[in-house]
Amino acid sequence: MKKMLVILFLFSSHSALAALDYGIEAGARQQSGDVAGANFSANSRWGMQAGAFAHFPMEGGLAHFRTGILYTQRPLESESDITGHKIQYNLDYLDFPLAILFKPQEKFGIYMGFIASVNIAKSCTGDSACKVSDIDTPNFPMIFGAMMKFNPKLGMNVYFDGANGSVAKGLGNYKSFGINLTFSMD
Repeated sequence: MKKMLVILFLFSSHSALAALDYGIEAGARQQSGDVAGANFSANSRWGMQAGAFAHFPMEGGLAHFRTGILYTQRPLESESDITGHKIQYNLDYLDFPLAILFKPQEKFGIYMGFIASVNIAKSCTGDSACKVSDIDTPNFPMIFGAMMKFNPKLGMNVYFDGANGSVAKGLGNYKSFGINLTFSMD
């Protein structure tokens, strides 16, 4: 309880609130990955991401702690190299980014860190026998990105995230590139 009070006190100071940047973001992402099995290929698919972000200034003001909560779709498609039959896998997550944002100026910054990603939904289509099982959750993809503002309220977030290793049974090595429009409410 004492730690929580100290954190609230630190973030409630006037200078911290003046530099706090928070808002909402939404956009599209291209997801790719690997599928297991001989004679199967993975095809990338488009998904979406939407949620809220916050940037808390750290000592000195150049670095910020970037976090938030985002609904993220991570779809992938497998295709038989022999028959051409396709199966679409849909994995949905709640993402909690934990990154350091370097803002040399108010309208631009780059960040890197990781995402605490918790699976909330799974499905597959294209075959009545398909199922998504053995999901590795939570997982922790690495993230690298840049945020820009066009004006004090509107901007965009361009990012790359990826996790090597298993995501679910037969699915792994997920990578994505995305662009979100942002609306700051600070």
